[in-house]
Amino acid sequence: MKKWNIILALLLLTLHSCSREFQDEASRATNENIDDLSSIIVPDGHDLRPVNLQNASIILSDESIADMVKIRVYKVEGETNKLLLEGAVEKHHAFNTQFLIPNHTETVLIEADLATNTRQYYISPDQLENFILTDDIVEESEEAGRAFPSDDPPSWNCDDYSEFNGNDGGNYKITGNATQGINVNSNTKIYICSGGSWTPSYLNDNSSKLTIYVGQGGTLNLSGTINSKIYNEGTFNGVNANIAADLDNWGLTSITGNLSVSDHVQNFGGTINITGSFNNNEHFKNEGGSVVIGGHVTLSDKFDNKEDSELIVAGNFTINSGKFKNYCKTTISGTLINNDELECKNASYTLVTGAFMNNSNKEVKVKEGSIFKCASIISSGNIKGDNAYSIIETGALTFNGGKKFKGELDICSNSYTSSMGDNDVINTCSTFISSNSCSPGYNNMVDNDGDGCEGGLDVDDDNPDIATYNYPQGQGLYFTSVYEDLYPCQGDYDFNDLVNNYSYKEGLNNGDNHDGQNTYITTIEFNYKFPALGGGYNNSFVLRVIDGDNDAVLTLDASDSYESSHITRLHDNNNGTTLFVFANLKSIYVDNPDAIINSRQIDYANIPVISGTVTKLNGAYDEFLLRDGVSGQEIHHLYNAIHINYPALNLPSMYNDDSNFSQCDDLSTGSNLFVNANGFPWALNDLPIDWPWPKENTTILEAYPNFDDFVTSNPNLDWYSDANGNRNNSKLIFN
Repeated sequence: MKKWNIILALLLLTLHSCSREFQDEASRATNENIDDLSSIIVPDGHDLRPVNLQNASIILSDESIADMVKIRVYKVEGETNKLLLEGAVEKHHAFNTQFLIPNHTETVLIEADLATNTRQYYISPDQLENFILTDDIVEESEEAGRAFPSDDPPSWNCDDYSEFNGNDGGNYKITGNATQGINVNSNTKIYICSGGSWTPSYLNDNSSKLTIYVGQGGTLNLSGTINSKIYNEGTFNGVNANIAADLDNWGLTSITGNLSVSDHVQNFGGTINITGSFNNNEHFKNEGGSVVIGGHVTLSDKFDNKEDSELIVAGNFTINSGKFKNYCKTTISGTLINNDELECKNASYTLVTGAFMNNSNKEVKVKEGSIFKCASIISSGNIKGDNAYSIIETGALTFNGGKKFKGELDICSNSYTSSMGDNDVINTCSTFISSNSCSPGYNNMVDNDGDGCEGGLDVDDDNPDIATYNYPQGQGLYFTSVYEDLYPCQGDYDFNDLVNNYSYKEGLNNGDNHDGQNTYITTIEFNYKFPALGGGYNNSFVLRVIDGDNDAVLTLDASDSYESSHITRLHDNNNGTTLFVFANLKSIYVDNPDAIINSRQIDYANIPVISGTVTKLNGAYDEFLLRDGVSGQEIHHLYNAIHINYPALNLPSMYNDDSNFSQCDDLSTGSNLFVNANGFPWALNDLPIDWPWPKENTTILEAYPNFDDFVTSNPNLDWYSDANGNRNNSKLIFN
């Protein structure tokens, strides 16, 4: 009975004379064509696209060393990574976008060029919603077993102690201007409270049994050798001082004259100013603070200039023994002389006005995206980069004993020769290093095009309208749209009347305020293939763009198969869009406008590509079909949530013939347009593969048996790929 119902329906449609194709092909219907879509009811909100619209918010951690980093996002399919986006993320501004993720994609990859390395994150698509990029820095535990005090200042209450009277052996406070001296023979603690100061007339503490706490607003004045432990949150003034016990500084330490250190000193975010020279005989840690030295520096032990720290030296800097490690910013106005160990890491910045003389045969390390600048280099040891390229900018170069540059280094020097470096070393002076709180960066000081994105991070340094590239289908990949051209009549639903393979590259700006926020598409590069034109009509394809200023321009690449003269530009004043109409597509293959192209069999195996660019968009774009190329006879896709902010793209153009609505099988209502009574459309889009289409007069259910379940019950079903019996290959055309 069902067979006779279908034949009757075909005869009625023939009487409607909706299409030459149907007149030509109805008589060819066989008993194979027994399935139709009359029983499929599309649930509300199901748009039939086998992709998920995935919101993404990618954030650069506040702890990141770099202020802005370049990122790339890929979809991972088997062993292949396909680029979806390349752009930059700025600290304090989340990068927000949307991705079309095929419903079978389980993994995406984010690559971020962080300050110290390029880090990869393999995540599920839903984790893109609020993803934080963090530097991955693993510190070696050189100090294992050695106890350093906490980096938090001690807490205490002055009300708990009696006023200091010059005695030892107890806990005392100072609230006024005290000058009492003290001989310390037993454990003693003195707390200098806010508003208090102590300038002892004498201080004898040869056994280091005195601990002095200088609170905020308190002041301590000492000179000479200091054997007492000092915890300073206020102001510590010294004159020609020798620190012979621990000093932990959170406040201001000012040394007039020279400073020698023979016990641990840690500067926790405070400031240490030394007007003279500095001699270090014990481990010194600058932990997020500032150290300014007016004279020379001589190291006989370790000195760590840690994260968020700055070291400024007005004279020469000599490492006699021990190790100097710069994690942040060091400026030396004289000569840097290394006789032991030197390491610059963590995207640090080292500026030496004079020469760098490396007398040690130990390996000097400049790594993790660091910048090292000096006037010249004479080295008796190898200089090595690692874990991201670092820059060494210098003048004359001399290596002794066959030593050389090794590893990931870019040597910016006219004196460099290939014999001075191994295979990893380059001599381009072009490596990009992001700016950060410690370093001004390299090759990113100028925003060439004024779009707010630094050079080196901007994907197009010469175009103020492009800061990010998005590849909705994946770079080099095509998605597919298919159309039925009998609209508003139902037809055979073989979806081969116009098959469009498309690939886009979207250029996005950096937002109206050049801050990476509220970005939108300004340019698209497109690649189109039309592998099947199965309808008897000579249909036209329309690319529509948001263009409120009416200045969008389409430029077609040179092609032997299609002429730009076939493209007509129309402007829709009512909706602020511009329509680029690709007419006479069959001319790609044949002069006969009534020809049936590649829907019975493959008659044309060579599928030309039509490529071009549209500039001066104002946000978004879409595509639709013009039946037989007739203006007003539009066939659109279903509502697309990606265009929620561009309602004109979820509506027909001002040229559309609205009399088609509710005619024949159309039952368009409200925003649910171009659908039949069951909510089924005349177009399917965003099929995430180069899709084999049904043969002439073969319904999509015959060709893809699982399509029914996808529509009615399982919107995440992979119904289209060559897996799990999804395809009836005998009913399909493979290009």
